[in-house]
Amino acid sequence: MAEINHPYQNQRALPPDEKRPAAPALLRQWWFRLIALLFVTEFIVPFILWQAGLPRTLDVFREAAAVILFTVLVAYMLLRDKIPAAVLIILAISLIWGVVSIFDGQAPIVTFWGWWRLFKYPLLAVFAFLIPRWPDNFARWLVKFFVLLLAFQVGVQLLQFAAGQPPGDSLAGTFGWKGVAQYTMLVFLVVSIGFGHWLATGEWKLLAIVLVLGLVGTMLSVTKFYLLAAGVMGIVALVIHMVRGGRFRTLLIYVILAGLAAASFVPIYNNFIATTRGLKPLQEYLTESINNYLFKGDDTTESGSLKLGRGYSVLYAWQQIQRDYTTFLFGYGIGGRTSSAALGIEGAGLEESLYGSVGSGLSSWILEYGLLGSLLFLGFNFWIMAQMWRHARRTDDRFQATLAYGLILFTLLWPMWLWYKKPWISGGMMMLYWLSLGYLFQQIYHARRPLLRSEEHT
Repeated sequence: MAEINHPYQNQRALPPDEKRPAAPALLRQWWFRLIALLFVTEFIVPFILWQAGLPRTLDVFREAAAVILFTVLVAYMLLRDKIPAAVLIILAISLIWGVVSIFDGQAPIVTFWGWWRLFKYPLLAVFAFLIPRWPDNFARWLVKFFVLLLAFQVGVQLLQFAAGQPPGDSLAGTFGWKGVAQYTMLVFLVVSIGFGHWLATGEWKLLAIVLVLGLVGTMLSVTKFYLLAAGVMGIVALVIHMVRGGRFRTLLIYVILAGLAAASFVPIYNNFIATTRGLKPLQEYLTESINNYLFKGDDTTESGSLKLGRGYSVLYAWQQIQRDYTTFLFGYGIGGRTSSAALGIEGAGLEESLYGSVGSGLSSWILEYGLLGSLLFLGFNFWIMAQMWRHARRTDDRFQATLAYGLILFTLLWPMWLWYKKPWISGGMMMLYWLSLGYLFQQIYHARRPLLRSEEHT
């Protein structure tokens, strides 16, 4: 594959007072220590609690670390009198959807807990954006860290398996008991960074390593969705590669060929394999399999409530928000589908539900934020992708381009991640995702600042 050449290079010489900290000095930075503390509470503490036989409700360390970081963030903004536009957007969303939840009769503490779960990790992006100086080669460190972190998690899985832990939801690296959801979302994020590296450099070795690690890890955690998700990411990455190179005709030819191949395979399979062996026709088998996967749920749970499948949960959420115009537009408000066993609280939407947990993050999002909130989320994602696309095309740092393309890929597939799991509470993935976004937006801002200054002087 050919080496990717960026349209132009952004080579800005740093003034003496803006020199980046060296690698050893990074470890002495106060902000780096806060991020490291949050990392330990997200990736290490759950495993320690599980091995010590302690319940998850005692895992208050990650919340405490996030509160410390949030307190420092607020103090820094007030002392420097520097409030990013993202904070104003967060305040506006909090006001609108917070009022909706309060008017729906929800307790303020539930609304606050829902707010915390919604913005805890996005606030990390604001924190990263406000850091005045990052090391010049931080993007290179971060990309390597993604790969090493996944390799470490797979190594822990192999040790667990060798020690007698059977494959399943708890064979999830350092994420502890039933940590498969958080582990899987981390795998998807790292795989997207692997595809981003291929898009930025044309090199395939790192991508191959990441794909193999992801396959081994998800086999041990029995995550069948990995192959489908990796295939979707690969197709999207290929489309991005062709669109970026202006190869629309080639892309159209590939789509037509794929369609013809699928159309030819179905009658061949039905006539020569299904008929001779007494199997179901391919279209019937696929329809039945997809229907069972999307819509089949458990009849009952231990609590006696029904548990919906991923597909039915989205349909159920759409039906629920149509009780009146306000709920249709704004949902139940912040915290409407939030609960906490430790605090003993439940959101208003969760209390009214006959089904308890409705199976996917997408359905919870629709119920809490309604049509306008869902459209706002999609619009925000497209804005992020546009900014990342522009930066990836302009930067001369291939590792920053790697992160930008990887985040484009992961952000584009947020609806799929929300449908599959509840990724917004997958702390490890969310921490790295928002930290990477905040870092890149900081780089974008500092790259634009000299251009704005030069325009002011002309």
